[in-house]
Amino acid sequence: MSWGAAVAAGILIGLVAAWVLGAPARRARAAAEHDHSPLPDVADLMGQMLAASGRRTMVPVILKLVEELLEPEQAAVFVHRPDGKLALAEGIGLPETLARGAEVAPGEGRIGRLGKARRALAEAEFDAIGGAPEPASLAGLHVDVGAPILARDRLHGVIGVGRPRRRRAEAKTVVKMLADLSGLAIVQVEKLKAIQETANKDGLTGVFNKRHFQERLSAEIRRAERDGLGVSLFLLDIDDFKNYNDTNGHVAGDEVLKKMGQLLRGSVREDDIVARYGGEEFVILYPGASKALAYRLAQGLRRAVESHPFAGAEHQPLGAVTISGGVASYPQDARSEVELIRAADHALYQAKNAGRNRIIGAGGSEPGVAGGR
Repeated sequence: MSWGAAVAAGILIGLVAAWVLGAPARRARAAAEHDHSPLPDVADLMGQMLAASGRRTMVPVILKLVEELLEPEQAAVFVHRPDGKLALAEGIGLPETLARGAEVAPGEGRIGRLGKARRALAEAEFDAIGGAPEPASLAGLHVDVGAPILARDRLHGVIGVGRPRRRRAEAKTVVKMLADLSGLAIVQVEKLKAIQETANKDGLTGVFNKRHFQERLSAEIRRAERDGLGVSLFLLDIDDFKNYNDTNGHVAGDEVLKKMGQLLRGSVREDDIVARYGGEEFVILYPGASKALAYRLAQGLRRAVESHPFAGAEHQPLGAVTISGGVASYPQDARSEVELIRAADHALYQAKNAGRNRIIGAGGSEPGVAGGR
């Protein structure tokens, strides 16, 4: 067990004990005894939740807990986005027409009302919360009971449950308990991540170091194998960086590396991993991303770097500080993490040889883009 997991386990004991001693847990336990069904190993599932690296990896654990405790026909977890909307992260029993990423505004339908009210709701209570009718984007989703996931007074998401087959009378209490525990877990995960990231960061650029990247790459490959999902990698290099150092000095070169770290960190999704791979090389891991999506994200980064007003950039061969990079995806381009890095590295050198300031996909492709760099 890692240090972080050990701390998480200690925190878990306190959290679960607090709930077991509380009235909501006693009522849920009484309901479980009434329907003669044993409680699942909640401690083990909560341990998985606390060991998660972020909201994305926590969602399947939340749904598993919901399924174990309530056996609903439908359940869904929506995550709160920076623009204020709630987006479907994952669900069980949902219609095929309801895709991940489906959005709902606060107050819109029952899911939106959970986010607006910021409290657990069941049946007729939804009607007491003003708001818009059910959106067409969530057609086929049935919600009888739900609760918001709050942490430090911030909305992180909502849990919606439809037609629970077990503990129906206690469904609101159970869902609220799970949402509250999820919020507590998010707080603890954020604290652990802050501590761990200090040890895993590159001192100059503020992005992760190579060792941490390699650990996360291994973990994401295993997750991709288990869940049948993909993972993409973007390996990039600052073009003509030696020329920049020789012309502007190493202090100015260090400032470029620092700013590059900031640009990369500010341009990725919540669960993406940015790391310094060595020297002027950086790498970005895109969990769950297709090759086409990773390519589009990489192109956005390339344009952001090219347009940034780096000091002394006019002395570069291309008249600006630029990057070149290679994108590769598992399992499309590789069957192992070593092969994945090698495929991205080969594409990077193709980009360099093609004139720099460009992104090339493994195999010489430009996925999802016709023409242009």
